Amino acid sequence: PQVFEREIIVQAYEFCKANGIKATDDSMMVEQMGVRVKVIEGSYENIKITTPEDLAFAEYILESGRI
Repeated sequence: PQVFEREIIVQAYEFCKANGIKATDDSMMVEQMGVRVKVIEGSYENIKITTPEDLAFAEYILESGRI
């Protein structure tokens, strides 16, 4: 997932709109303002639940007591 301070992401949306910049994601918009974006290693257990299989995996993680 992408995470930004609220002020930065709001400014990025406003900047891109005002300058007619089209971006594919939030990181690209922030970079257009000259703000450096960095990648931080996360956990494989930090999943996005979009399918029944994802939900089953999330239930497994919770039931296992790993988090």
